Amino acid sequence: MAITQEQVSAWMDMYFAAVRECIGPLEKVPELGKLFTEDFEFVYYTPPTTAEFTGKRASREGLLMQMVHPGLREIIEPYYYAINLEKLIVCVRFNDRTVDEASGRDIVPPFQASAHYTLVPAEDTGFKIRLLEYWTENQTPENIAITQAAWFKNGRPAFESIIFDWLKARY
Repeated sequence: MAITQEQVSAWMDMYFAAVRECIGPLEKVPELGKLFTEDFEFVYYTPPTTAEFTGKRASREGLLMQMVHPGLREIIEPYYYAINLEKLIVCVRFNDRTVDEASGRDIVPPFQASAHYTLVPAEDTGFKIRLLEYWTENQTPENIAITQAAWFKNGRPAFESIIFDWLKARY
């Protein structure tokens, strides 16, 4: 049976709903792992090239670790999907915001982004993402520093609690 635009579009809608629900809290982020292949690769192409994470590649787990930042809500709002059924590639343009949950305010101004999602069929989830290539509009070094500092500040305690529990379990 041939894959249709409607199937791919519905799956992408489900994917972005899951991202809205799960990105941020340590307890929720692992739920997203099932939407990526084991050999998944994330490539971040956005300038400026001076940013520590620009041009970097990450595995599924590397990407999921970047999504852990309790207390911050990253809101990714797709505008449209351009779907190539032959290659199973979906290009998405979206608005990206990171909101401090305590204040309800954006930590930096929202920005435009686009990504190319290379999909593969999967029995358990319909599709899985094998490759995610990501671009954003050029951001100021100050905004990148603010975002990285907020993610680190909010993510570090979550990771420290895991390490603490892991160490305690080995006494």
